[in-house]
Parts: sequence; C-alpha cells; structure tokens
Amino acid sequence: MFQPSPSNGINQVAAKPPFFFYGSVVNISQDWWGKISQFLYGREPEFVNTQFFSAISRKEGYVHNLPTGNRFHILPKPPMTIEEAIPHTKKWWPSWDTRKQLSCISSETAGLSLLCERLGRVLTDSRGLLSSEQQRDILHHCRTLNLLWVGPRKLGPIEPEYLEAILGYPMNHTQVGENNSSERLQTLKHCFQINTLGYHLSVLKSMFPEGLTMLSLFTGIGGAEVALHRLEIKLKAVVSVEDSETKRKILKRWWESSGQTGDLVQIEAVQRLTTNRLETLMKKFGGFDLVICQNPCIHSPNSKMAAEGDKFPGFDFSLFYEFVRVLQRVRSMMERKR
Repeated sequence: MFQPSPSNGINQVAAKPPFFFYGSVVNISQDWWGKISQFLYGREPEFVNTQFFSAISRKEGYVHNLPTGNRFHILPKPPMTIEEAIPHTKKWWPSWDTRKQLSCISSETAGLSLLCERLGRVLTDSRGLLSSEQQRDILHHCRTLNLLWVGPRKLGPIEPEYLEAILGYPMNHTQVGENNSSERLQTLKHCFQINTLGYHLSVLKSMFPEGLTMLSLFTGIGGAEVALHRLEIKLKAVVSVEDSETKRKILKRWWESSGQTGDLVQIEAVQRLTTNRLETLMKKFGGFDLVICQNPCIHSPNSKMAAEGDKFPGFDFSLFYEFVRVLQRVRSMMERKR
C-alpha cells in the first residue's frame, strides 16, 4: 500500500521540534528524491498512492519527521470510484470503459470541445459497436484528459466541482472572482489529495489537542490547512507563503467561510521571509509546531530544474532550497529559545 518511513531510527537532530513535512504530487526522479532526503536530515521519502484514499490514482511522495504509528482516516471516507463520486454518469458509461478512478489531473481545455465532438461522431456513426482500435483511441483521450460520459455516447471534461470533491475540498473551493473552469482546473492540478495527506498528518491530533501553529510554504489552495481542519485540529495560527494571488484569495475565502478563529498571515513570496521577518513572527506566535511545504510547480528559466534531458520538470531546486533555508532558521531559533 505504501512505504512508511521508519520512525524508530530517526536521528536526534531530525527528532527535534518543530515537525517538518515536505510533499510532492508531481513525478520526481529517484535521484532528486535522494537529494531532497539529504537536505532533510537523511529522512527517507515515503510514497503513497491516492487510490487507497480516493477516486483518483496518483503517487504522492513525502519527507517528514512525523511518527508513523496511530494514523487514522478522515471520516466519513470519500467515494473510492468515479461512479460513486459522480453517480449520475453511471447510466451512460459503456461496459468497455473499465476506468474506476481518475489516473491524472488535466487542466488542458484548448480544443477539448472539438475533440469531444469528433469522438461523439465516431460513437454515433458506429451505433455503439466500436472496433477495439476505436475503443483504445477513445480510452486514451479519456485517461489523459479526464473525459467523462455526460450523455448517451457523449463525452465531456470533468467539471471543477467534481474534481474538488474527488480531491477532498469543499464544493466551489476554487471559485473566486472571475476565474473560469480552465483556471480552476489549473489550480487543482498540483494540489494535495486531502484524505491522503490527512491520513499522514492525523498523528498530530493527539500531540496537539489544543491546536497548533503552522508555517506553510508554497501553500497552493490550502491543502494542508483543509486537511488539518477536517481532522478537527484547531489552527491557532497559520503563516502562509504563496506567490499566486488567486491561490491566496482561495485560502483567505476558505479561512473565513470555514469559521477559523486563529490568525492567518499571508506572505506573497518566500524570499520575503527574511531572518528578521521570521524572528518577528516567532516572537508573535511563540514558534511553530509544524513547517510544511508543498513542492511548488513553478517553471523559472533561472532555476536549477531536474538535470538536462530529465523528464521530471516539476522540481525546482532553488525553491526547494528556500524551504530548507527557512526550516533551518526556524529550528535554530527555536533551539536558542529553549
């Protein structure tokens, strides 16, 4: 099911608070996971497939110093298949489309309506009696573009609200301002699956019964915050660093609509999290219980991406090292305070 990182052999440096958690939902090479591990006190990465927690099958990887025992699931457990998550489509689903879960998250919308029209004509002209080659072609598009059956012999893209539900977010979580379906799908493409992340963070509930203070780097649309809230862990304070204005608005709106009573501090860029700023925040909140980082999927021409020719463009080492810098500063400040 997954590969737990051994908690018993954790070295004394890594065991010191605060807890840290680095997660990635993009395909990173084993070499890069090795480098990530080296910069995070030698902690071995833990890999898990979201198929055991939701209606999407995708590998997520984590490096952290949390204990691995006594984890529990967010309840109620979510739908585990597409059919359960979007039941009204069941009556249109052909027997030869055997998909049970989404296999990717696609934000591609250019030319999608024309493609669906073309596939619809193929289905209509064949009266449902497709050749095996035609079936394979249609299934290829379905798997790579998240196409669903939206009518008799009719395919269409998944709507953002259904994808939000499959990923464990509240309905219309990404609907802010004037952003359209394509923009909403783009914000969902690289976010955590809430139930999967929540299972790994669940150990914090018994450790912080009064709630916790969190520093969240490259927050995205607030996956960690939503997961902790659904675990019923009080968020006493969250300092969130996120460069996307849209994603900052999404988190801010969720924070207010979910009735959070703690403090939310939003910072636009990790480079603004200087030593002086950290010291001010540490003094204000008394330190951080958890420092969490979601791998930022930002393609900067000046960043040290995966090695040339490597097919893993989702890892930006310069931004990852900003997380390492901040984590080390926070840990040294808390060590001095002790």
